[in-house]
Amino acid sequence: MTLARLVIGIIVGIVLSFFSVSFFNMWETYFQFLVYANYDILRAITLLIGSNFEFDIISFFASGTFTINGLFAPQLLAWIFVGFISGTIAKGLKRGVMASLLVVVVDLLIWILMSIFSGEDLMSLFQGAQLIATIGGILSALMGGFLGGLAGGYLSGPYEEFY
Repeated sequence: MTLARLVIGIIVGIVLSFFSVSFFNMWETYFQFLVYANYDILRAITLLIGSNFEFDIISFFASGTFTINGLFAPQLLAWIFVGFISGTIAKGLKRGVMASLLVVVVDLLIWILMSIFSGEDLMSLFQGAQLIATIGGILSALMGGFLGGLAGGYLSGPYEEFY
């Protein structure tokens, strides 16, 4: 039973991350998914997962002109939400953070695999001017997942083995 809560938290977090950005940007991402799904389902799934990594936190802070409203990007809020839910299910501070960060890593791997299968050019994301944006998107996802997992794990209380 000790591993079951962690695994369920990770699975629920991964499933929730497919639609989490749509919760915070008025379902715009989901409507784009529906349009692309009629033509190429792999590219539509890539778009749906890739939208989680679009907020570039490095460029946001490096630009010098940022507002507090810009910090509440739908992608960052979605990762905090997914981290909170998976951390709450995993129960416990350490397990909550571990589950939420594993959700981010597994989502990143799914995004890369789906990009390869759909025929997108991944090298353009990991070189040149796009490298900072891609790393910033991954860092913002890790930061949001960590904060959400930390809050969810803390609020759910200690794990049962500590009683």
